[in-house]
Amino acid sequence: MDMEKLAENLKKGDESALEAVIDRFTPLVSTIIFNLANGSISTTDIEELTSDTFVALWYNRDKIQPDKLKGYLCCIAKNKAKNRLKSLGRHQTIDIDEVDYEDGFMVSEEIENKMLTEALRQALDEIGEPDREIIIRHYYYYQSSTDISEQMGMNSETVKSRIKRARAKLKTILAERGYTR
Repeated sequence: MDMEKLAENLKKGDESALEAVIDRFTPLVSTIIFNLANGSISTTDIEELTSDTFVALWYNRDKIQPDKLKGYLCCIAKNKAKNRLKSLGRHQTIDIDEVDYEDGFMVSEEIENKMLTEALRQALDEIGEPDREIIIRHYYYYQSSTDISEQMGMNSETVKSRIKRARAKLKTILAERGYTR
């Protein structure tokens, strides 16, 4: 079943459409939550948040735009993960005496990662549209080049070429600013 038909059936309250969405997108949703959690939550929590994402989709199915089902689902997953991390952050503290520095916990690494993230945001702004949107869709929302091409009205091969060129531009911009890995 194509994506738009799936979204339309979901909007109508068709439970088999929800089952099809769950079957199709559970790996994507789990990956988004896992990557955002960055080891901060358990596998059980990831599974729970994945389920919560589909429940939220079901209860908000009237808001779904047929051509944006996957993006909407990704946003729900991202928000569920961020909300869980925020709730954990308010209640969890790390005792400085319990930190094992040999385990790789280094304040300088955290600061460096934040600086790299900001440099990447600036570099993304510099590459301009539509390359910026394509890169964000591909790497942040985990959309395939086929999905991006359909949603942006481009040829799939063009999207693949733009991803390749945009990555090279980003690498050059970041290298000029001293970020190499």
